[in-house]
Amino acid sequence: MIGSLLIHEMALKRRARVAIGCDFSSKTSPLLLNSLLFATRERYIEPLLVADRLPGNEEDSEGVVGNEIPAIISPSPWEDLVQLLKGGVVDSAVRGNLSSRKVVPELRSAFGCTNLCRASLLEVEGRLVMLAPVGIDEGDSQGDLLNVVDGCSRLASRLGMPFRVAAISGGRLEDRGRSSRVDRMLDSSDALVGALKSKGIDAANFGVEIERAVDEGFTLILAPDGVFGNLIFRSLALVGKVQSYGACATALPKTFIDTSRSKTSYLLPLILASALG
Repeated sequence: MIGSLLIHEMALKRRARVAIGCDFSSKTSPLLLNSLLFATRERYIEPLLVADRLPGNEEDSEGVVGNEIPAIISPSPWEDLVQLLKGGVVDSAVRGNLSSRKVVPELRSAFGCTNLCRASLLEVEGRLVMLAPVGIDEGDSQGDLLNVVDGCSRLASRLGMPFRVAAISGGRLEDRGRSSRVDRMLDSSDALVGALKSKGIDAANFGVEIERAVDEGFTLILAPDGVFGNLIFRSLALVGKVQSYGACATALPKTFIDTSRSKTSYLLPLILASALG
């Protein structure tokens, strides 16, 4: 299975033009700037910072913004970030610490897309595993989930990953009868797996057993919907400290990597953006 080393090698070879959004009023902005500087100096990316203002001396003690790191200063950096991506000025973009409530609607409007089909790329014990959907407003129907799977299949192909889908539900398969809600979730997962298999996709219903799906080499953990997916992501990445490369918006024709403002480093999303750019 593809490991993180290959993504790093892809990024070094590509050295894509990557834009990242920054809100300097956020407490995470020094972490973002450090990640951007490291990615630039290690030649993973050609950077472009898109921010609401220039940083102060306390935020940029080395004075790298405007020197090592070119910057666009805008009262609406979320608009500029998306337009730079859409217009091909940059190869790919990373949300950074800009508000999702501002960036996501801008992406949808610019690309005429109602569902971004975001898939988080995680490194679990040296292996890459996708988790989707992770947007809380995504995956509300079987049709949405099938679109998410299609996007993840394309992402897996770009990364050279095998593609095996583990549908996750609300209980173990033998838990039928204990709860009507769990029964409905298990039935939905069965129907989803049937639809995937009819399309020739390697898929199985793992119930609640995410750990077994990972152990058996499945490469997409498919949550029941985006709310469950977001909870799983936060448990694994923000509490359990599983490494995350961010979430690729697989429905877009351009490479956009979504990030959590709770991250302590933005390096891996920058590397993924360059590898896919």
